[in-house]
Amino acid sequence: MAMSKGNHFVSRLIRLVIGFRSRDVDDEVAIKDIKKLESICISFNILPNGFSQDPSVTPSRWTTIRSILYFSLMTVYITHLILLSVFDLPDEWLLVLGDFFYGHPNRRFFWLFCLNVSIFGEVLRHFWIFLVENGHLTTLQLHHSIYLKGYKSQVLCMSQFYCQKFRFVATNLAILWVRIVLCVSISLAPIFIVIVHSVSRLPKTSEQYVYIGFWLLVNYLGLVCTLVSIMLPGALVTIQLSYFYFKASSVARTVQDLAVRRGRLSKVDYLLEYKTTVCEIIQYQNEIEQVNIHFRNWLIFLYLGISFATDFGAYIAVFVHIDRGFMDLFIAGISIIGLVSIGACSYTNGVILTKMISYCKNLRKATRCLQFNAKAFIKGTDLQNRLSRTDIAFTIGSLFDMTSRVFVIYLIENICLIMMFAVNLR
Repeated sequence: MAMSKGNHFVSRLIRLVIGFRSRDVDDEVAIKDIKKLESICISFNILPNGFSQDPSVTPSRWTTIRSILYFSLMTVYITHLILLSVFDLPDEWLLVLGDFFYGHPNRRFFWLFCLNVSIFGEVLRHFWIFLVENGHLTTLQLHHSIYLKGYKSQVLCMSQFYCQKFRFVATNLAILWVRIVLCVSISLAPIFIVIVHSVSRLPKTSEQYVYIGFWLLVNYLGLVCTLVSIMLPGALVTIQLSYFYFKASSVARTVQDLAVRRGRLSKVDYLLEYKTTVCEIIQYQNEIEQVNIHFRNWLIFLYLGISFATDFGAYIAVFVHIDRGFMDLFIAGISIIGLVSIGACSYTNGVILTKMISYCKNLRKATRCLQFNAKAFIKGTDLQNRLSRTDIAFTIGSLFDMTSRVFVIYLIENICLIMMFAVNLR
C-alpha cells in the first residue's frame, strides 16, 4: 500500500516537473499544448501560416524586418565560423574575432564542427520551408482539422481507441519538444560563459572584453537559431510519424479482425466489410505515399547532415580532443543525440513497415474463400503486391527504406567514416 502511494506520488511529481499529460487528457488541453508548439514554429518561420497553411486563416508573423534580422545574424555568424575554422589567421585577427580557444592547438576543430552543424541546419530549414510553402506537406493540415473537431474518428480515420492513444502521444511529444527548445535556448548562454571563462587565453583588457562579449552574443544567438531550426521540424516529424504509426496499427487491427470473422459472417456482409477494409487500406496507403514523395527528399538531407555532423563530432571528441574535459563531453553529447534521433525514427518506421506488410498476410487470409470476378481479383492481387514492397513506408531519398536494418548499416557506415577521419586528418 505504502509502495503504491509512493509510486503514485513519484508519477505525479514527474508529471508536475516535466509537464506530461495522462492518458485521459481532454481534447481542449491537448489542443492547447499542440498550439504552443505551433506558435513557436510560426515564430521561427518553420510553419509560416501555422498548420492550416492558409494565409487568410493564420497570417504569417515572419515579417520583413524579422527576416532581414535573421539573415543578417546568420550571415555574420557563419562568416565568423568560416574565418576561424578555414583560414589560418594572424593573432591580431583572432583577438578581434574573439576566438575563445585562442592558444589551443586544436581550436579550429571546434569552429569547424559548429560550421558543419550550422550549414546543415540552414539547408534543412530552407528546404523544409520550401516544402511547406509549395504545398508538399499538406498532411500537417490534419492538426488544423483537430482544432476544429477534436481527436475524433471522423477526423483521424481510425478507431477511437487509437485516436486516444495518438492524442496522448502527440500531446506529450509537443510538451517534450517545447521544453527541449526552451531548455536549449536558456542553457546555451551559461554553457558559453563557462567555456569562455574556463578555456579562454585571451588578454584581460577592456577592449578585448568588448570583442568577446559581441562575438559571444553572435555565437549564442546563431547556435540557438541553428539548433531550434533543426529541432522544430524534428518535432513536427515525430508527431506526424506517431500519427502514421497509430493509423497503421488501427488498419492492421481492422484487417486482422476481418480475417478472424471470416467464418462468422454471411457472404454478403463479409463482402461489404471486405470492401470497406480495402478502401481504408488504399486510403492510408495513398496518404503515406503522397507524403513520402516529397518528404523523402528532406529525409536524405537529414540523414546525410546528421551523419556527417555526428561522425565529425565523434572524431573530435574521441581522437582530437579540444580540452580533454567539458568541451569533449559537450561535442560527444550532441553527436549521441543525433545518433539516437536517427535510430528512433528508423525503429518507428520499421514498425510501421512491419504492420503494413501484415496487411498483406491478413488480406490473403480474408480472401482465401472468396470468389471474385476478374476485375476484383486483379485489384486484390495488385493491392497485395503493393503491400509486399519494402518502400511502402517512408524512405530516405530514393535510395533505401528507413528501417531498423538501415539503422544498423548507418552505425557501420558512421564507424567507417569516423575511422576515415582519424586516418586521413592525421
